[in-house]
Amino acid sequence: MAQKVEAQGGKGGNQWDDGSEHDAVTKIQVGAGGIGIQYVKFDYVKNGQTEEAPLRGIKGRSIPADPFVINHPEEHLVSVEGWYNPEGLIQGLKFNSNKKSSDVIGYNDGTSFTLQVQDKKIVGFHGFAGDYVHSLGAYFAPLTSSTSLTPAKKLPALGSDEGTAWDDGAHQGVKKVYVGQGHDGVSAVKFEYVNGSEVVVGDERGKPTLLGFEEFELDYPSEYITVVHGTVDKIFGSGSAVITMLKFETNKRTSNPFGLEAGASFKVKEEGHKIVGFHGKANELLHQIGVHVLPITN
Repeated sequence: MAQKVEAQGGKGGNQWDDGSEHDAVTKIQVGAGGIGIQYVKFDYVKNGQTEEAPLRGIKGRSIPADPFVINHPEEHLVSVEGWYNPEGLIQGLKFNSNKKSSDVIGYNDGTSFTLQVQDKKIVGFHGFAGDYVHSLGAYFAPLTSSTSLTPAKKLPALGSDEGTAWDDGAHQGVKKVYVGQGHDGVSAVKFEYVNGSEVVVGDERGKPTLLGFEEFELDYPSEYITVVHGTVDKIFGSGSAVITMLKFETNKRTSNPFGLEAGASFKVKEEGHKIVGFHGKANELLHQIGVHVLPITN
């Protein structure tokens, strides 16, 4: 159930309400006139479908601002700053997402207000409008989506049972993969993950060599890893087998192999799931790798 925050400003013109049954706001269009904001228009998304709400106010001789586009689902609208005059006309508006802010549209003078609820996003608007926009209010919904409430599943690690166990845990997605090569196998791995608007850089697992890391970057959020391919082999002087090669398959492509394809091959995957975290065992080299997965949702 969305939380309704009352409209700020005056009650001139007609009352309007875009409703609260949306997943997110995706586009905002605003026109400023001589004495304030003349119109607002919002695009929403619901179940993957765009819904355009009617224009509120009139275009008149207004100057349209550049549309403020919100890149759903990783970006969401968190707050609106506004100003209204003693006659109850909205003078100016500014929109803030979790990633960027619009310029002030109109004038930032008069009585100021902010539409914001901690840890919630805006999913709808309401207010009053006539020849100008008189007031603006919003509906807020929790940031946690239903998909993130699904607990991730931990798949067993494959390889040999040597080294210290490590676990990066489960995240919303994987953004970047780093693989370090040694002379005998994969010496180290490191992963960048995404949680909401934050990028989480995991620790180095294993021991990097002078050869450094090679990188595989994903086009997050439209691209995600579905399968990890690898080979494992015994090497001279080591009591147990090491991972000699890793290769990452996404919903769009497959990376080049990192390391030397030698020994027994394996793959880590769960049908219909995407990889959102890694775990395994390592010491001087990588001995084992496993994953955390979440169901793929469109």
